[in-house]
Amino acid sequence: MQHRQAHKKISIFISTLLIGVLLHVRSAQATDVVVMAIFGDTVILKVDGTKHKLRVGDKTPEGIILSEIDYDTIILRKGNKKSRHKLGGHVSFGLEGGRGKPKKEQIAKIWPQGDMYVTHGYINKFAVTFMVDTGATWIALSESLAKRMGINYFRGDPGFAGTASGTTAIYKIKLNTVRVGDIVLHNVEAAVIPRLSGHVLLGNSFLKYTEMTRTKQVMILKKK
Repeated sequence: MQHRQAHKKISIFISTLLIGVLLHVRSAQATDVVVMAIFGDTVILKVDGTKHKLRVGDKTPEGIILSEIDYDTIILRKGNKKSRHKLGGHVSFGLEGGRGKPKKEQIAKIWPQGDMYVTHGYINKFAVTFMVDTGATWIALSESLAKRMGINYFRGDPGFAGTASGTTAIYKIKLNTVRVGDIVLHNVEAAVIPRLSGHVLLGNSFLKYTEMTRTKQVMILKKK
């Protein structure tokens, strides 16, 4: 009788141990997330095959929190892991502080137009056309464009800058978001120049955060 009871206790102990191991293995597996849709302030995520509708601050049963929505990109957070992902993109969350899929490099490819490198991008979610200008200290945009974007540049710091036409008055401001290709920067220094015409100048307040290379005629910017 004592032998049977001892055998039963050992069996229960082994079963409990196996269950614990299985639970640990399951918790260590990465959680696959797909960004399916972004509708204004609402995001549809597919987490391990299950759809969830989230607003900023909401959390899935798996512990994934929607931290921010930025045009066609969202920021997700789980534990101490935080990452930015575009619409249709996949993200793999594992244990807190654990390894997921390698982070995708943020790059922008810019082709020449005549003697200039020109590309489309976004400032504060507004579509603009940038011209790369390695001689410009900041991103520079015209007064009329700043007004269309609703930027109250008069609250910026007034100053002066040298241009091809001579010295001109400027207003130094910060742009909430600047996107070129896959590269996204926040709180970027810029200058509003009242008499500026043509494209927005993509200056060193953006370029200094990138590595610039050229492959044949294509300029490639890679976020540092």
